[in-house]
Amino acid sequence: MFSVATAVTTVFTLTGPQDRLRQIAEERAYRTCAPDQMAWENDTTLVMTLENGIGTSFLRHGDGLSDDYPDVSIRGMEYFDTCDDPGFAKWQGGQLVYEADLITVFSILFPTDPSRDWAGCSASFWHRSQPLSAAIAENCPDFDLMPLRKLAGPALGWVQTSDGFATLVLRLPSTPDAQDGLGVIFYPGIGKSTLLTGIDRFGGVALFRRQAYGQISAQCPELRAVLRECWKADEKKRRKARQEQKVLRRRWKKAEQERGDNVFSFFDTDSWVM
Repeated sequence: MFSVATAVTTVFTLTGPQDRLRQIAEERAYRTCAPDQMAWENDTTLVMTLENGIGTSFLRHGDGLSDDYPDVSIRGMEYFDTCDDPGFAKWQGGQLVYEADLITVFSILFPTDPSRDWAGCSASFWHRSQPLSAAIAENCPDFDLMPLRKLAGPALGWVQTSDGFATLVLRLPSTPDAQDGLGVIFYPGIGKSTLLTGIDRFGGVALFRRQAYGQISAQCPELRAVLRECWKADEKKRRKARQEQKVLRRRWKKAEQERGDNVFSFFDTDSWVM
């Protein structure tokens, strides 16, 4: 057996009078993090970054800071390896204001600004929870799906992008406060699709479920031409994927028979996992 180290990054942002924050920085040096992991965002904002965990849970450590310093506002963020599933929390006056885990359903880049040195804006979709909107608005103030309206789309009210494996067709919320957006994630190479419903401007999703290509076309008739084009373009890839799946199943079945157990039955032979 072997263990794989998981990189954990925890960030606490403290806001308050500068003199008070300097006092806190002196007290927390080498307790919360090393001095070189503390940075001043501005005169009234101190940021403490902790790499590879903090020895206790994220919320418990934030509760401890809030109990010790109820006179400052504290925001916390923690993520593992990447920012796909970050956790956010806020403490004010020694009390927890909100705690939100952003569990990613799907994430893809939209090439919105070719003048920038990055591929585009990330369109991420999460399981919606009650504090999600407040957490995103405060911790990711630039994240907003509504500006994607300016992009030309494949059908009226829809925008589209692809990363070469998955294609996202998105109908944005009707108003900034609405939760009626709709998304279709289509994997033409393997013939799979997923419907996202109840999308809000922050990427919160009420429900997502796998659906057949025909079901998606029936529910969204305005996308039939788009989906048909994607479907035909990758017909050879789907055929190859099906052949590879059959070969893989035969190999695993043979290995099970040779071993005399079902050890390989724990593995999903479907290469597509949502």
